[in-house]
Amino acid sequence: MDRFLKQFLFAVLFIVVFGGGGFWIYKATRPEMTCFDKIKNQTEEGVDCGPVCGNVCLSALKPIEVRNSYLFTINQGSVGMVDYDALFKVSNPNTQFGSAWVNYELTLFDSQDKSLLQKSGRFYILPGQTKYVYEPALKTKSPAIRVEIKMVVANWEKLEGIFNEDAKFVAKSKDYILNDRPGVFSRVNGVIFNSSNFDFDRVEVVAVLFKDGQPIGAGRTILTTFPAKSDRFYEITWVRVVETPDRIEIEVNTDVFQNSNFLRKYGVPEKFQQP
Repeated sequence: MDRFLKQFLFAVLFIVVFGGGGFWIYKATRPEMTCFDKIKNQTEEGVDCGPVCGNVCLSALKPIEVRNSYLFTINQGSVGMVDYDALFKVSNPNTQFGSAWVNYELTLFDSQDKSLLQKSGRFYILPGQTKYVYEPALKTKSPAIRVEIKMVVANWEKLEGIFNEDAKFVAKSKDYILNDRPGVFSRVNGVIFNSSNFDFDRVEVVAVLFKDGQPIGAGRTILTTFPAKSDRFYEITWVRVVETPDRIEIEVNTDVFQNSNFLRKYGVPEKFQQP
């Protein structure tokens, strides 16, 4: 009987020691969950959010949609290099959740479907937003015929509180001008109105030129320190020959996920996010 008791106690001790050690190793080496606002990121696929992240996980969110991809030839170099601009139209089908950053990878292909260039990038997108993603200065050693974009990972967040207030901009004018400046073929300029109640540090303006319903060129500029309820002049230039467009689309965006992008509201400095 004593022998049986000793064996039993030894077995219990063995399970406690090695079981506890195994659990400690698991806790120490398990990837830490980084859910934001009860949402599991795409990097956490296969991890159960559990009570930490609530009941809404990646499976409840829809992926970013790529609606259109465009490739514009900018310059055929004399030494064989070709310059391109790429333009994508993407859409976020999630109406409550946006992403402070969506990492992507674009690839240029030749006529034989061979990859000529790969480049990584990042953009932000609001809940339910459809927007342009513009990638300039893509250089290849041989001609490309198409471009593809693949979403790699997104950091999903729910916009609440102050971010529910609109950050709206109005393109009050947009003019296409054939330019006589040295090294510049044409330009688009005009005035944008910040109709929100916020001063922004950085605002992105993308111009897309259309001919017969198809984009023929795109460009971008950045406006800094854009006060609320004010106008700002913008200008985007092209160095290559572009057909005269029959329509110009101006898209204005600002990153509301970045606390530093909000300068003031109603002229008073504010703290918009808690650490």
